[in-house]
Amino acid sequence: MSLTSGASGLTRVVTAGAAAAVRDALVPDDAWNLVGSVVTSDSRQNIYGDGEWATESAWTTYYNTWENANSRTQGWNMFMGDGYPNGTSQTKWSNGSASNEHRQIEWGNEKRMGFQYRDRFEWDNNTGNYSGCTWRCLPIRNTTSSSITRDISVTRTGSGGSYGGHGTILYTPSSGKYSAVTSGTWAVVNSASSTSESHYNITGVSITIPANTTVLLMNVSGWYYRTTYWFKDSNMFYNLQAFFTEDNSLVCDLRMLDAMATIRIEGETSSSSNPWKLYPQCALKHGDR
Repeated sequence: MSLTSGASGLTRVVTAGAAAAVRDALVPDDAWNLVGSVVTSDSRQNIYGDGEWATESAWTTYYNTWENANSRTQGWNMFMGDGYPNGTSQTKWSNGSASNEHRQIEWGNEKRMGFQYRDRFEWDNNTGNYSGCTWRCLPIRNTTSSSITRDISVTRTGSGGSYGGHGTILYTPSSGKYSAVTSGTWAVVNSASSTSESHYNITGVSITIPANTTVLLMNVSGWYYRTTYWFKDSNMFYNLQAFFTEDNSLVCDLRMLDAMATIRIEGETSSSSNPWKLYPQCALKHGDR
């Protein structure tokens, strides 16, 4: 089926067979030189009045290192754009200020992807633990029949204290095939809490990607105070040239990248989030593999 409007067109490609899958041809094939991530942020206690939060987000205590399951549950909901996804009149604990991003795709160039020392201007001027959070997720696919372990480098700012730390966390699904995924596990691969408000470059972050599987690598930063109303936020993956090599053994999963930026997940609550639900939805939108 083809839909055409003017000079541009949207093509739907249907594969043959009983389990026919429909894939949006606007998503290009994965390649080593196409690397993107999805980013969301929130100004936390630097939101004036309604919408601000500190120690607890929508459910319970939140640590920006994602060091425990409760923090990861809440962090994923906030990354997806709503910390209280089953709410009605409750605040969303995400994208609460004009300076924030909401499930925005950012692309890498040469060795780096993300931002470094980004200015955040906040009139509330709350410093320390609760100044702001940024969540960036990179979907990585292993295209080979063997597990791959490789190092990536990250940049993160921390806003100080035990609640405003920073971390890099890996999500591995229960199956390599999108439609067969029914669960998954988070693992903290690098984090720092109770650090001073500062900027950190971390090299040699080792991650393992199972054969023929897409994992989600989350990079979480806190904003640190510089001077009145001004904060800095660094959240970046770098040394991409050593991680994504020309043999395409590891690639950014562009189907999953689009799914993270667009899919509406059902059945989530303020105390429950399920990243695994992205996978079968990705299969429905872009085709299974």
